[in-house]
Amino acid sequence: MIFFYRLFQFIKYQLNSSTKYYLHSPFVYQFYLNVLEGAAEKETSQINLWRAKLRKDVREIEVEDFGTVKSAKRKIADLEKNVAVKEKYGLLLFRLVKYFHPKNILELGTNIGISSSYMARANPSAKIISLEGSENLIEEAKKNHVSLNISNTEFVCGNFDETLPTSIQELLAIDLVLFDGNHTKDATLKYFELCLPHADENSIFIFDDIYYSVEMTQAWSVIKQHSQITLTLDVYQFGICFFRKEKLAKENFVLRY
Repeated sequence: MIFFYRLFQFIKYQLNSSTKYYLHSPFVYQFYLNVLEGAAEKETSQINLWRAKLRKDVREIEVEDFGTVKSAKRKIADLEKNVAVKEKYGLLLFRLVKYFHPKNILELGTNIGISSSYMARANPSAKIISLEGSENLIEEAKKNHVSLNISNTEFVCGNFDETLPTSIQELLAIDLVLFDGNHTKDATLKYFELCLPHADENSIFIFDDIYYSVEMTQAWSVIKQHSQITLTLDVYQFGICFFRKEKLAKENFVLRY
């Protein structure tokens, strides 16, 4: 059933999404040119070469998931292929951070450290705090970051309910948040509300897997309608939120990517 739901949402996205030729907002047009259409760079090529090695890594690790309260053995190769951010959207994260240059970045859901690698490489001077419930995943993420010569990421292990408030206080201001952890409606909205008071007009909130399930799509719908958010961009995998005060009316765009 979930397969057909996602297929329906993807077809709907393809039919409703716009290219740069139909954009009248200068800000969104520049986003399209610089983030969606930007060129690949040397830094991302190195990450992708490392990912190719991970795809051949048949080691198994025990992975604990606080969201589902389950534990299971997973191969590193399977985690890279099926759980880590796809190369296409990793490149989007890289170009987004490169373009907007956020200094304080918070990630909910480390996995094996792929998403944070793209963001860390895009802005080596940024401070990144990445939260993960599984200690074994964090250990793998640390190894991957060392192999990629990345040193500006701090990994925090534990239940998001406990680690998120502390991490927010450590960052003080939040320039960018990537929500990629507990994929349920209640948890997504809860973590969104916790981060919201620390956002300003230049903050960016990115929600992963907005069409992962009916619940996630419902959460995305609620978030889009929040009064503090003035602009949203739907690129299918990600829902991206802006708080820009110069926007006189809320706008929601679905962009072809």
